[in-house]
Amino acid sequence: MLQLGASSLSANDITALLLGIAILLGLARILGERARRYRQPSVLGEILAGIILGPTIFGALSTYLVAKGFLSHNLFELIFPLEGGEKIALDGFITISATLLLFVVGLEVDLSTVIRQGKEAIAVSLAGIVLPFTFGFVIAWYLPDFLGAGPRGIGEDGQLPFAIFLGIAMSITALPVIAKILLDLNIAKSDMGMLIISSAMLNDLVGWIGFAIVLALLPVTAMVIPDPAAIHSATEVVTDAVNNTGSSQVVTTILITLVFLALMLTLGRLACHKALPYVQARWSWPGGVLSFVICISLICAAFTEYLGIHSIFGAFVAGVAIGDSTHLSERTRDTINQFIMNIFSPIFFASIGLRINFISEFNISIVLLVLVLATVGKVSGSYFGARLAKLGKREASALSFGMAAQGAVGIILGQLAREAGLINDELMVAIVVMALTTSLISGPIMQIILRLQHQRKLIDFLTDKQVIIDPTSTDIMQTIGELSKRAAEITNLKAHDIYKAVLQRERIMHTGLPGGLAVPHARLDNLPKPCVVIARHRNGIDFDAPDGKPAQIIGLLLTPTDQPETQIELLSLFAKSFSRNEIRQRALEIKSPTEFLAVLNQAAAEEAEATSPH
Repeated sequence: MLQLGASSLSANDITALLLGIAILLGLARILGERARRYRQPSVLGEILAGIILGPTIFGALSTYLVAKGFLSHNLFELIFPLEGGEKIALDGFITISATLLLFVVGLEVDLSTVIRQGKEAIAVSLAGIVLPFTFGFVIAWYLPDFLGAGPRGIGEDGQLPFAIFLGIAMSITALPVIAKILLDLNIAKSDMGMLIISSAMLNDLVGWIGFAIVLALLPVTAMVIPDPAAIHSATEVVTDAVNNTGSSQVVTTILITLVFLALMLTLGRLACHKALPYVQARWSWPGGVLSFVICISLICAAFTEYLGIHSIFGAFVAGVAIGDSTHLSERTRDTINQFIMNIFSPIFFASIGLRINFISEFNISIVLLVLVLATVGKVSGSYFGARLAKLGKREASALSFGMAAQGAVGIILGQLAREAGLINDELMVAIVVMALTTSLISGPIMQIILRLQHQRKLIDFLTDKQVIIDPTSTDIMQTIGELSKRAAEITNLKAHDIYKAVLQRERIMHTGLPGGLAVPHARLDNLPKPCVVIARHRNGIDFDAPDGKPAQIIGLLLTPTDQPETQIELLSLFAKSFSRNEIRQRALEIKSPTEFLAVLNQAAAEEAEATSPH
């Protein structure tokens, strides 16, 4: 029997707890999958599940039926009680879900990629932070009551933390949402796509460090959490006992947090890098690696919670330290991501709706103000940064809307601030609406901006000479070398120069795609026009694809430096041409370049017929 303080969970409590988690997870997954079917973020369906099961719909319906005498007990309060042992256990499970979710977000931050992008990523990220942060900070500083400051966000002690928080909330970027949008548009491997990813990584890192500082600045003696869903921190008990709430304690907490961050991103990062090969070699896969990384994340989370900073910050930093290791393969990352994103993530996002009435707490003035500030600030700042990074107007415009997506990360930030008593339910609803709206509009607007005037097919860039059937190469470097040699014959450039440029891009981020595809590519200054060379490799080459499959269809894509849109177009055309399994199978069965081109031509005709109006 699980002991909770002086009492324990009864059989009825355990029954209701397990039933509540099952209902929450089940409906969240069903609606999340339904949202994905309509090409929307799954978090939209997951939050909707919480709204349905929370006081907005299920709670209101249960109360009405009890009042009318149709029910003897309030079903909502039985399954999702507002007090007691079951409520504490459910809140604990939700805390673990949030912690592991932020670990996955941190896992996506590849510091090596950010460093390689250099000045461009810094320019885009910082410009995309400064302007929206300024908007949010100023409006929160002067209008805290109107915006919806919580009990710990008002008064002299709470004014600064509240203003900093809203600035961060306006400027944060949702890395998982952005990555999904880029994958859907088939431009994740393009130069612009990689710049967006790198900038978002840096943005997330700065944002969560800032949020950790906000939590350290919160006045401990003013801790009031009227919300029944809020989770009481063990650190607050320790701090209350010490009864030290002066500025020296705040400074000490911040300094310890920054030291922890520095150590984890240096020595901790190195230790994880050294330990992973041992774990992968001697422990079972994938359970061994999964256990190892989750243990590290929970230990770091416990440490930052002990400091008075939320546990999610420690988990996020652990994810950054572990995710930067080259020993963590894409297949292992995908396994960790699938486990957490399909179990814990839906429960966390659905839980947001359990304690908020989205109808009674919906304030149209706050919603519109937050939405406009976040969108205008983020788009304008990111566009300015992209122009500083020497991107063209069209490319900069697309990038700025990509960076505007807040999605899950903005919602997590808002929920944690709400639990800490920093914001009220009205502002939380506004942040949820803003995060979902920016995520929903980013992809379509990027697609409109990047749409080309003439729709071309991949076969338009190919001749028999540009198709290699069963090359002799056995690894990535040999394959790129063989493709570069053929490209040199077509473009009259030096094979070594092509090879060097493509390999340099490959080292920044592997270009393997699911389904046995790979798209090594480069942009060259002295290339007069785009060049495509495709190799059909029967045995396959390991390009570190997310699904772990070797690449059997490998497309070398070379584009002029002054034609960034062409690179995006070619990446999209390649992915689209081989998106169907039957087309890939046909391509693997052919025996000559001519037959290969025939397969592509037939696939294009079938696609045109399927999409034409009847």
